[in-house]
Formats: sequence, structure tokens, C-alpha cells
Amino acid sequence: MRYGKNFVSFNYVSILILSILIVSFGSITIHILEPQTFPTLFDGLWWTMTTLTTVGYGDFFPKTVAGKCLGMFLFIFGVGIIGLLVSKTVDSFSKYHRLKLEGRIVYKDHDHFIYIGWSKKTRDAIEELFDSSPNAKIVLIENLETSPYEHPQVHFIQGDPSIENTLLNANIFGAKRVCIFADSTIEDSVLKDGKTLLIASAVESLSTMKKMPIHTIVEISKESHIVNFKHVNVDDFVLSYESVSRLIAKTTLHPGTSTIFRHFLNTKFDGSNIHVIGPNKEWKTYEDAFLQLFEKGATLLAINEQLNVPKLRECKLNSTDCLYIYCEESLLKKITKKAL
Repeated sequence: MRYGKNFVSFNYVSILILSILIVSFGSITIHILEPQTFPTLFDGLWWTMTTLTTVGYGDFFPKTVAGKCLGMFLFIFGVGIIGLLVSKTVDSFSKYHRLKLEGRIVYKDHDHFIYIGWSKKTRDAIEELFDSSPNAKIVLIENLETSPYEHPQVHFIQGDPSIENTLLNANIFGAKRVCIFADSTIEDSVLKDGKTLLIASAVESLSTMKKMPIHTIVEISKESHIVNFKHVNVDDFVLSYESVSRLIAKTTLHPGTSTIFRHFLNTKFDGSNIHVIGPNKEWKTYEDAFLQLFEKGATLLAINEQLNVPKLRECKLNSTDCLYIYCEESLLKKITKKAL
């Protein structure tokens, strides 16, 4: 009984090696014992594999006593080993899928987006990102038992995002952006933004320790809390509630305002979207960029954080400036190709 238990408890590598040895032994031995019946090693391999996995096809079969004894040996011992190998293989795939679903597989790929926190807003953000960039890769971090969103391009990491090890499991240094969503289960805005600040501080701590910049986007409940993030290097703030209130107020005064914003935020209207490009070498001023983009069919919305481009038309463009334009994806490719 003890021997049987130890046999069953062999690890996958041991069983794989033993299976290869048995297949090799059977293929070579039958070729040596009956060279006329099995003229090549491949014929021996074919017979061995069909003997181990099925009852054989009958196209090759041993004719000598020694060959038949080898066949009986493969029947008795080999079939059990191959069966155990198949079982272990299925178990390995099943275990990997379970661990992936539970968020216990370390992410090792690069150029992905990290979304921290799960809510309906997170789901909508993921789907909108895939609409705009179908090949995007997302790592979702949340302290849940299983992944709330199953998609081949979404990798789930289980754990507390304020702990460095959790962020490292998501390969934070290989990510393009880190997006921190406000906890929708917390009602109090102070506590909600306080939790967000704690997570942002953990991200900043890793960034400072490794001296590697991490582009961080944070959702907060109140604009007045932005000042509390001054010691944390947050690149972008998104207001969750105040933005909605202000948009409703603007739409109340100026009907149609919300439609314009939906156009900017949703590619399903006309296929256009907001893109960020660098300046063309031919563009010397804001005015040059504005006019040439307009001629091509693109709208220049802002340069860096400056929205009033016409007023600043005489300002010089720098190679590091970010130009925010609104256009279709096909037009963007033409513009960026010429810029190169």
C-alpha cells in the first residue's frame, strides 16, 4: 500500500520522464528484436504508442516470443504510466485555471494597464478600453475570492492593493498605466478618498524605491481632496461625483452639452476618439499645429493642459508637448505616419 501511494504521488516531471523512458525502451527494443517486422525506429515508435494508448491497429504486431513478451510488459506497466501522465496533465491544466481564476498567478507580461478596485465603473472602463483598443491587456487587482470579470486579456490578481507584494505580482513596473478606482462600497467621501490615497501612496513608494516612474490615474470623490495627494505623484485625477453634477448643471443651462461629452468619451457615435500625439517637426507654433490638423480633418482640443489654443496661437511648440486631438483612428495613423 505504501508503495502504491508513493507511486501515485510522483510529481508530473517524474511521470513524464518515466513515460518517455518507457516509450523509448519499447520503440528501440522492438526494433532490435524484430528488425524485419519493424524495419525503422519510427515503426517501433508507432507500435509502442498505439499499444500504450489503444489496443493497437493491427498493422504492426510482434511475431516472436520476445516481441510478444515486450508487448505484454507494455500492456501491464506502460498503460498505467501513460494513463497517469494524461491524468496529471489534465489536473495541471485544471489547477492552473483554478489558480488563475483565484488571482494567484503572477503576471509577467509587459505593456499592460493595471485597474485597481472592482465596481460597475471598472467593468464599463474595461469594455470601453477594449472598444478603443481591442488588443489591450489589463491586470485587475481586487481583494475578492475569484475574478469578477473573465476575459482572455484580463488577468486577475487577488490581494490588498496597498501591499507592495500585490502590486509586484501585477508587474507594476511593466505596466503602461495604473488606474485606481474609488471604492464604491464606502459611502463616506473622506474614507473613500482616504483608501484611494493609501493605495496611491503604495504605488508611489515602489516608484521612489526603484526610481522608476509609474503613470497613475486616480478617481476621487471630491475635488477639494486633491490637495491631500500633493505628496503622491498622481498624473491624472478623475472626479467621480462632482463631474456628473457639473455636467448636469451645464446641460440644464445649455441643452446638448452632455451629448458633446458623450461624443468625446464614446467611439460608437462616429468612430472618432481623443488621441494624444507629439508635434510635427514642421509645426513651429500652436497656430501651425491647429491649422494643419484642421486641414487634415482633425480637431486640436488642447496642448498639454492648455485648452485655449487660439488665444495662445503664437506660443512655440516644444518636442515634448502633448497634443490632444479628436479624429478617427484611420486619420490618426496618417497623421502620425507623416509626423515620423
